[in-house]
Amino acid sequence: MIVIAQVIHMNERAASSRYNYTVLVVCWMGWIAIYLGRSILAPLLPLLSSELGLTYAQVGLIESAYLVGYIVVKVPAGLVANRIGIKRTLVLSMVGYGVSTALNFGATGFAHLMVFRFLLGLFQGVHLPIANTLLSERFGEKQGRAIGFHESGPNVGNTVAFPLAVTITSALGWRWAFLILSLPAFLLAGVATIVLRDETKIEREAQASPKKRASLRGFTRVLVPLALAHAAYNLCLRTLLIFIPSYLVEFRGMSFSTAGFVASVMPAAGIIAKISSGFLAERTGRRTSIVAAIALSGVFILSLVWLPFGPYLTVNLVALGLVLYSYSPIIYASVTSSLPPELKSLGLGAVTMVGNIVGALSTFIIGVIIDGYGYRMALSTIGGLSVFASVLIFVVMRNSSPDTDNDNLECARARVLLNS
Repeated sequence: MIVIAQVIHMNERAASSRYNYTVLVVCWMGWIAIYLGRSILAPLLPLLSSELGLTYAQVGLIESAYLVGYIVVKVPAGLVANRIGIKRTLVLSMVGYGVSTALNFGATGFAHLMVFRFLLGLFQGVHLPIANTLLSERFGEKQGRAIGFHESGPNVGNTVAFPLAVTITSALGWRWAFLILSLPAFLLAGVATIVLRDETKIEREAQASPKKRASLRGFTRVLVPLALAHAAYNLCLRTLLIFIPSYLVEFRGMSFSTAGFVASVMPAAGIIAKISSGFLAERTGRRTSIVAAIALSGVFILSLVWLPFGPYLTVNLVALGLVLYSYSPIIYASVTSSLPPELKSLGLGAVTMVGNIVGALSTFIIGVIIDGYGYRMALSTIGGLSVFASVLIFVVMRNSSPDTDNDNLECARARVLLNS
């Protein structure tokens, strides 16, 4: 009987492990579908700006509208998941961002693009806190590597979206690019409906526990530097993703199609960076990994406009992709590993909300700088702020210490994890 029980237990563990990886793959494909819809706009901007008469400030506002939607849903996403279930929440968000992408087929001006991008951000913003919290709970001590793989999904989607959008636009027109690249979201919603289980509430275990309920206040000193790091990440990422294709066309003199393909090398390099981020953090420490990546991102951004023109441009973009994309999974894993189960989605929502507020502001501000002073000033501003942010974050992380309230033991554990 003991042998039979052991066999049953082993089979159950194997089945649970297989399902964990099924969840990981579905969440990873969710990121790909998200970025297929999200990344269409950037490579098409040279055409859209000409056809619809958009200024760079307006382009920045369009991306800001996306990020506003992305921001406002972060914290409510966890509450919705706890009410209707994680599976239903993810499926509804997939259908929502599929519809929001397809609606751009009928866009005729700036106002339409603003509304549709806001809706896109609203539905896509659900994914990060819900999916990463789910993976954290399922993979436990291995969550750093699981989240690192999961976070490579945006880079895969981004890398594929740029050349696909350019190819479809060249053959059928830019409206068809939005319509065709919305289809994977609907397909994935069907797959998720079939293969995902109806997960229990994220907070159920914690709610049933007799221990005092924790609050984010006790983890402030851990979360603040991570929020600052995420802000630096968004400053670079959001502005570069939206403006790099136009920079290549107008500042570097590339053709529309060539710029679309060259711009994809940065997110392509990020695939390697995100998958390897967990291993990097284990060997160098999370603080060192984050700060070094922010500083190097600033240096490579500055080199885009201050080094003489030459064939090194693609190499520079590859190097930028390797460092820029390497630290966001470390930030997310640091948050989820530092917080108790009932606070993980809320903590992720808070940290990413701060970062995306900076992203929403920076896309508009950088667009204004491009309109008034050109790409050299705009990219110099981003690069200089990144280097400054790396110094600030290093100091804040070094001086962070646990709070002295009732949660100080948990804060101490979180601090050890952060500086490990």
